[in-house]
Amino acid sequence: MGVTKMRKIIAVIKVLFSTAAKKYPVFFVLKVIRMIINIGMPFLGLFISPLIVDEIVGARDVKRLITLAAILIIGEALMQLINDICTNFINRYSNRLEKYFDVLIGKHVMELDFQLTEDKAALEQIEKARTGMSWYSGGVDGVSDQFFGFLTNLFKAAGFITVLVLHAPILLAVMVVYSAVNFLFVLKCNKIGIEAFGKLSKVNRLFGYFGWSIVDPRFGKDIRLYEAKEMMLDTWKDNTVKSTGLWKWQGDTCYPYYLASNFLSLGRSIFAYFYVALLAIRKIIGVGTFTQLIAAEGGLDGAIGMMVHHVTELIKRCNYAYEYVVFMNYPEALTKGTRPIEKKPHEIEFRHVSFAYPKTERKVLDDVNIKIAPGEHLSIVGLNGAGKTTFIKLLCRLYDPTEGQILVDGIDIKEYDYEQYIQQFAPVFQDFKLFAFSVKENIAFTDKDADVTALTDRVGLHDFVAGLENGTDTRIFKFFDEKGVEPSGGEQQKLAIARALCKDAPVVILDEPTAALDPIAEYEIYKQFNSLVGGKSAFYISHRLSSCQFCDKIAVFSDGHIAEYGTHAQLEKVKGGIYAQMFEAQAKYYKD
Repeated sequence: MGVTKMRKIIAVIKVLFSTAAKKYPVFFVLKVIRMIINIGMPFLGLFISPLIVDEIVGARDVKRLITLAAILIIGEALMQLINDICTNFINRYSNRLEKYFDVLIGKHVMELDFQLTEDKAALEQIEKARTGMSWYSGGVDGVSDQFFGFLTNLFKAAGFITVLVLHAPILLAVMVVYSAVNFLFVLKCNKIGIEAFGKLSKVNRLFGYFGWSIVDPRFGKDIRLYEAKEMMLDTWKDNTVKSTGLWKWQGDTCYPYYLASNFLSLGRSIFAYFYVALLAIRKIIGVGTFTQLIAAEGGLDGAIGMMVHHVTELIKRCNYAYEYVVFMNYPEALTKGTRPIEKKPHEIEFRHVSFAYPKTERKVLDDVNIKIAPGEHLSIVGLNGAGKTTFIKLLCRLYDPTEGQILVDGIDIKEYDYEQYIQQFAPVFQDFKLFAFSVKENIAFTDKDADVTALTDRVGLHDFVAGLENGTDTRIFKFFDEKGVEPSGGEQQKLAIARALCKDAPVVILDEPTAALDPIAEYEIYKQFNSLVGGKSAFYISHRLSSCQFCDKIAVFSDGHIAEYGTHAQLEKVKGGIYAQMFEAQAKYYKD
């Protein structure tokens, strides 16, 4: 076994076992008790059965025979009962641990730097961690089964070897050679399995995406109205074929080794029976010892075979589960500072900021320079792809600039404590998400003191909430509650705005906040804009230029640059200017 494999095994056992032991220590107590029972069970028969045989062919003392038989039967029954009880409770804890580690993976996914959630390598690592900790490795239960199984069979093998050394050392030598060759066969198959796992991770991710997208009700309208069902099913089938092909390749490649192992085992069994029978015929051993040696040989073969199996399975499963260890230690994408930052209006400055998304060369932002005063309201406009949303992502530290600096109160934002820094912003992104929790939870999350009703009233949701059977305690969507409400697009957008207001951050970011609203609802939001935002700094991204009149300044983005900057009155007078042309294009529809 290589040093790298050994390090992986040690790392997996250390992380998985310590994590599980802190949560459910009884799980390992039960595993140890079951291991002791499993070690003792075969030796009860190994030593009692020869005594029974010798008594039958010898003195035939009925009382002694009944006593020996009773010891054997009752002993095995008790051991089996304890084993079954332990297994029953282990299975319960195993199920709990599986869910617990799912929670740990999910929690870590939510804690990852946002940049990594859009990174192909990180997404594949998440998939490897999930599959590696589930049906590939079996999680803590699967790995610990192999670990304790190896220890169990190690002690069994030691006992069987002792019996063979005393009566048939030549048979022991043959068993050692057989086991060594068989071990090589198993190692080869294990290597093939690990190689298949590496190829399957990407296929499984695609398989899951297309498979779940088909049955996800959120995609229902588009799938039906654009007749996307056949495309989705065909892609799912293609990935199924690829997945099946990889499993077939694994089975076909391992088949010759399985076949060779079976023939090797047959040859070993023939030699064992012949050799031990020869010893009995020559009266070197008795009938009872003959049965004991046959049992010991079979037991040793099983124990060594299981040891080989457990070692190779342990290596294989730890290779799979190691993906969890890698994921839980996945390197951060952003540098985190320690400088505290106070919740108050801030001066924000972009100084020669350029940005290209990871593993791409095209600059989405190129040498952007702008300073926003505390409490200033900035409208950001421009055509699609101009870099408006990317500008906001950089400000929120979802990504870091490729070049240049972003300063808040004159200090590079990388120096600030990350958790405190992101508390300064309350964004409503264009692709915001609501969750299948209650209206209250979607707005306030864990803030139990928040006046949610006042917030929904402020954003124009009074009638919406009043019409709900359970008010703000009503669940959104029907994933967990058949009585859940399905808000319209505009209602969802207002809920997202209420969520941003609830956070009460000094900087409010509204990315297309009225895109799903009707003109009247949009007008109401505009009319209340100053009361909603108040003296806070505000960034307002919109394609509807009528919103710009509520802002102090306007930044016009074009091809990653700030092409124009000023007030509405200033920019609409720039002949041939981007803003003036956009405003005129929109205004003429209302004039006409």
